[in-house]
Amino acid sequence: MKKQYIVNANGLEVYYDADILQKIEKRLGSLKDQKYKVLKNAINATVKKAQTDLVDKAREEYTAKKSPLKKAMKVKKATNSRPEGEIDVSGETLEVRNFKATAPASGAKAQILTSGSLKLIQSQRGKKARAFLATFASGHTAIVQRQEGESYTHAPSISSRKEKWGPHADMTRIKKLLAISFPKMVGGEKVYGALAPSIYDNLQENITKEIDRVVKGA
Repeated sequence: MKKQYIVNANGLEVYYDADILQKIEKRLGSLKDQKYKVLKNAINATVKKAQTDLVDKAREEYTAKKSPLKKAMKVKKATNSRPEGEIDVSGETLEVRNFKATAPASGAKAQILTSGSLKLIQSQRGKKARAFLATFASGHTAIVQRQEGESYTHAPSISSRKEKWGPHADMTRIKKLLAISFPKMVGGEKVYGALAPSIYDNLQENITKEIDRVVKGA
């Protein structure tokens, strides 16, 4: 049976199939030539609500900000000739600082999941592994962590650190800390997986509404 996708969130789909199309034709009767219009309108209404629900659910599960999350979702509307709608979620892995975080002198803390709490970012390698806030030469500020056992070897980096911190500057390499990307956040079981059944149910409801609208307007 051919599957035609209506929602695509990071590779996970909810779809309509030939059986649904046949049911629409049967309900429409002599107006069955309107089937793709019905499907288009139903899909677009479903995708619009799905986008809102995905953002809300992601915010319910993670401490990421709402505005960039919504911007990371691109909606492709269905048409009569192509009754398929898509929600594509893009974006690289987000830095820890994009979530709920704080960076006092005692060490940076972060909370990624709303169900969790602010926790000190500290590995088992000792004091040097404690995370802190740093501003790079580019001006970008991030929560970073020293990578014990790894040193800067690039001459410009070494010179830059000596110029800023003196000849005895710590040459242990620092790395900005990353958490999770929007695609993984939205496409995972906590968000898309939890909403997939309701998105499909909403499609069924919207199909019924559109069929009733066409029949009543005939």
